[in-house]
Amino acid sequence: MCGFGELTAFPGTNPSSHASLYEQLSEDADLEEGRPKRPLVVATETWDYGWQWRAACRGEDAALFFAPNHFETKDEKDARERGAKSICAGCPVRVECLEYAIRTREPHGIWGGLNELERRLLLRHRERERGLHLA
Repeated sequence: MCGFGELTAFPGTNPSSHASLYEQLSEDADLEEGRPKRPLVVATETWDYGWQWRAACRGEDAALFFAPNHFETKDEKDARERGAKSICAGCPVRVECLEYAIRTREPHGIWGGLNELERRLLLRHRERERGLHLA
């Protein structure tokens, strides 16, 4: 997943929408008893008020979650992925993160505690299960 510390381009989202998010947050700043006056909309396709804001990886080093742009040995990859997955293990939005990555067919990184290959295997398993139920 990650490195949500700053509002940076998030795979599968439109980074130009971040300006409007700041505007919406400013509008929602009027709070009553610590809560917004109107209910917040939870996004499923974009950043706006989405699960990403509650992710345990937010603020973590994105390098843990994505392969570097240089050669990485198997041991280095395994260590990096273990670090990322340990953060995911305690994440309150792990399921939402994984489902987002599967729904958008995210080809890179650790999302919801699974790497690229693990997500493809899970997707294949789900498709087989669906096919069995339809037969």
